[in-house]
Amino acid sequence: MIVMNKEDENRYISIGALSRTCGIPVETLRNWERRYGFPSPVRRPSGHRRYPLELVHRLRLVRRVLEAGFKPSFAVAAPVEDLDRALSEAASEIEEHQPRAEEGIDGVRADLVAAVTALDAAGLEAILRRAWSRFGAHVFITKLAVGFLREIGDRWADGSLNIAHEHFASEVFQSFLAGQWRPMARRSSGKAVVLAAFEGDLHVLGLHMAAVFLAMGGLRPVFLGAGTPSLDIIAAARDGNVVAVVIGMSAASDPTTSARRLAAMRRELPTAQVVAFGGNEDLPAVPGTRYIASLDEFAGWVTALV
Repeated sequence: MIVMNKEDENRYISIGALSRTCGIPVETLRNWERRYGFPSPVRRPSGHRRYPLELVHRLRLVRRVLEAGFKPSFAVAAPVEDLDRALSEAASEIEEHQPRAEEGIDGVRADLVAAVTALDAAGLEAILRRAWSRFGAHVFITKLAVGFLREIGDRWADGSLNIAHEHFASEVFQSFLAGQWRPMARRSSGKAVVLAAFEGDLHVLGLHMAAVFLAMGGLRPVFLGAGTPSLDIIAAARDGNVVAVVIGMSAASDPTTSARRLAAMRRELPTAQVVAFGGNEDLPAVPGTRYIASLDEFAGWVTALV
């Protein structure tokens, strides 16, 4: 076994950190090492085992290839280029033989609009439950919910629906989404992420959608909700288990005020703590923060955060 130089220590991580980063249990990694010779550790001068950071990318590919149905005997031993090729072939196979995940969404969206027009809460909730089971969380949020809420906004703007319909749809959707992510969050033992909207901003539906992706990723949403003072967000974020803060904004929020609040909050939080925001693309750049333009992008960001 290779012994690492002391000056190279920042290029290596423990097996526990490797496991968390790649999403593969420690016991599995050790079993692969015994059986296939990978991942192979080096030893610190003290004798402790450490793993090169460059293994992370390959191990993540291995996990994805296994999830695609390939056997460990191939996935663990294969070089990166073979893993990439296997994933491409698997994706082509799925695309060729399965219908698009979002097929039928237009019809479901029309049913949702009809339920909102009739102010039919029971009917709306029933359609949401069926759609969640049919499409899965990711497609439900990024395709169905986003398109439906945009249509409700357009219909309110053209006068075919009024503000009561818009509030009704928002409240039912928020309640439904909270009912999905809160049980997952209660079972989670992962790191925490604070979600909030600044003072004066009462729109939190996007934060509920974000909470779904966080809970699915094994993280624990700490949901502060609408109109939260910056000092209270900072206080919640200072909990040692919090790895990130997510600020939701409405498109109508004042960009200058929001940017100033973000910058002030960023200065008060540890550098290693991620601060992300979304909902208002007009905000000027705020150093040390991450703008997330869409829920699709947010889902990818959660995967990287995990």
